[in-house]
Amino acid sequence: MYDVIITGAGPAGTTAGYLLGRAGLSVLLLDRKNFPRKKACAGGITPKAMVLFPFDISCLVRRTCREVKIIRPGNASFIVKAKDPLCYITKRMDLDAYSLEKAVQAGCRFRKIDRIVRLDQDDHGVSLTLSCDGKTDIVRAGHLIGADGANSKVRRLISGQRSCIIKLPALEADVPVKNAGLHPMTFDFSRDIQGYYWIFPRKTHVNIGIFSALPNGTMNRDLLKNYARDRLKTDILTDVKGYPIATSYDRAHLGTGRVLLTGDAAGLAEPLLGEGIYSALKSGILSARAVEYAVGRKASAPSDALGWYRQSLGDLHLDLRLYRCCASVLYRFPKWSLAVGSCNILHNCFSRGYSKGKTLHEILMPF
Repeated sequence: MYDVIITGAGPAGTTAGYLLGRAGLSVLLLDRKNFPRKKACAGGITPKAMVLFPFDISCLVRRTCREVKIIRPGNASFIVKAKDPLCYITKRMDLDAYSLEKAVQAGCRFRKIDRIVRLDQDDHGVSLTLSCDGKTDIVRAGHLIGADGANSKVRRLISGQRSCIIKLPALEADVPVKNAGLHPMTFDFSRDIQGYYWIFPRKTHVNIGIFSALPNGTMNRDLLKNYARDRLKTDILTDVKGYPIATSYDRAHLGTGRVLLTGDAAGLAEPLLGEGIYSALKSGILSARAVEYAVGRKASAPSDALGWYRQSLGDLHLDLRLYRCCASVLYRFPKWSLAVGSCNILHNCFSRGYSKGKTLHEILMPF
């Protein structure tokens, strides 16, 4: 029997596993993929997320961006600048493989599975029935951390249809262009959607994509082709991928009993720009501390870890409420909102705090 089982070897799962392994707990880390594996993600890491990694990932940073171009409705634009980086560009496939390696080095046991068949829990632990290579197996632990993403099987098994998770669609592609590094990191709100297009520069190509602030937002390859043609003068797309971003508009489903949900599995992505790595790391860290707290106290109550976890996420819930308000205003009144946002005093104040790793409520506190 393990101290904890973690499902999903993304940022939330590997961070929790790394911390629990270093603390001396026995950890089984499960994923449906072998690593390295391709993962749909633009690869941008915010400064507030960068400081949360419990190990150094500077070797994975391919570019730092100190300027971000914002395109307003009507095609007017402004530049947000900072002395410190506003974003770190990585390749998600490399980041996840590196993080898993660190978790294994810290003492986690990693196992590839086909799927989770059943989840049972009692006052003493959690049992998972797994399908692996056509065979079934049962593993058991004192606690379970569900970090298996927006389509979390663990969430569905413990909540059925009662979950408040909202999935916001995103679609991305790589576009080979000359002098890719000269393109600024761009968020484009000029197109006729409730959402935005993005351009993230890499060495030999740029990553472009669409984020919709509506669960039923239109996503298709032709939209990306048209955008690439308009902005980059080419419609050659490679590695096109669509994926959901799970938010809950601050009503996150954090688990039940001895099961804790983290990251997208809990619906912790913010609904303004769809950034989820910060919340994944934050919830991964706090879920690990919650389990460590419960194990250290030899807690008999099944929900001791979950109760500590819920309380510790207060600041993150505050940020998600603020992001929800900002998203409501921005996508309802994009022209007015971005006209106000283009004011140098406002966006310079924001960029200074943002580049120093402050969260949204920390940036807004002076106001």
